[in-house]
Amino acid sequence: MTDVAQTPSSRGSCTAPSSAESDGAFMTAENIPGLSSIISTVSVESVARYFGGVGYIPDERTVTRISHAITDATALIRPGGTYTLCPIIGKQSGSGLSLKNGLELPIPSCCIDPGARFLAAAAGTLGDKLEKKCRELAQLGKIYQSTLLDAVGTATLDLCGETICNAIVEDSRVSGLRKGYRFAPGLDGYPLKHQLLLFKIVDNKSVGLSLNSSEIMMPTKSISFFLMVTENRLKIDEAGKCRSCRMSKCQFRLKE
Repeated sequence: MTDVAQTPSSRGSCTAPSSAESDGAFMTAENIPGLSSIISTVSVESVARYFGGVGYIPDERTVTRISHAITDATALIRPGGTYTLCPIIGKQSGSGLSLKNGLELPIPSCCIDPGARFLAAAAGTLGDKLEKKCRELAQLGKIYQSTLLDAVGTATLDLCGETICNAIVEDSRVSGLRKGYRFAPGLDGYPLKHQLLLFKIVDNKSVGLSLNSSEIMMPTKSISFFLMVTENRLKIDEAGKCRSCRMSKCQFRLKE
């Protein structure tokens, strides 16, 4: 199989990143279909879940407030996203991957897949305007409005991650590959310190992302993850991260 960097994308030719330490395909934010307009697809129900928890049913007045908050967020959110595909050249003893760019990446034991051929490192952000507005509202004592606007951001960030993930999957189908396991630093027991490895692969600067001294992404309304691309047909939970993660007592967890 040829290196993806030499393979045309289903959305046009991929451009290799100038600063990322990677061998593989690169897709800039403007090449990811639907990313710039994700705020238009945010639902009242998804915002309500992050505002009041699973099972929360907003009354008519709150539904109106959520709708207004979504409208307000439209002027504050500037989605950006990128990913880099790296060929997997070997498996480490235990739970790990050897990548063609020379990096060695530990992976969760539940994500071992002999059929995995590429690893995508992905990152997305909503920009910093929304989080600044939330802080401003909180400082003015408008905690309700701040919390509601933050919930809109969190729901939108979910869509940002799914949109980038779908773009990776669609491009991989050109080469006859399928969606594999997805995992992320700081989630489901996967150490946050591996964020450093992810940022060595992905071209974070192209979307204005950076890490602080605690490996936390800046702006904070951002998302990152690894996604394996495989030859195998795996049974993947398509219901989203909030149904399949192991944080069984999380107030935002979707029911089985």
